[in-house]
Amino acid sequence: MQDIERLLNNVNKLNINDIFYSLWSDNEVQKYIVKLNTEGETTSQLYELGVDAKGKTIGSGNYAPSTIDYKLFGSGDSRIDHITLKDTGKFYDSFKVKPNKKGFELVANPNKDDDNLFEIYGKEIVGLTKDNQKLLIAFVEEDFNKELERRLFQ
Repeated sequence: MQDIERLLNNVNKLNINDIFYSLWSDNEVQKYIVKLNTEGETTSQLYELGVDAKGKTIGSGNYAPSTIDYKLFGSGDSRIDHITLKDTGKFYDSFKVKPNKKGFELVANPNKDDDNLFEIYGKEIVGLTKDNQKLLIAFVEEDFNKELERRLFQ
């Protein structure tokens, strides 16, 4: 009977948001979130797919000839089939995950030279598509379950 009382007490004390906060604070999880949005995964929105968080294609048209030259011969980034927002890499490097009690916020510095990428392409260039949200859930599921079990049966 003591075990059931302890379990019930642990259930009453349980705060799921605390578990998620610890997951979103984990360095490896944060790296994965940023990769899903920028590059490094086959479903990375900006680099691989050229889409924003809503799945909408970023920008219209092609790169300017000077940008194509820079990408092909200067930056080491030869992807020119769609807008990637990676030209120098500074935008991608600015991505950060800010955990909070209700989830996390993905932020980035949109300022590039005299331009603001949010004004040009929309704020949705920072954020995860529904498909990448599903991948993130799968990525943290095992750790979530372990932490939940630990808290319930401690």
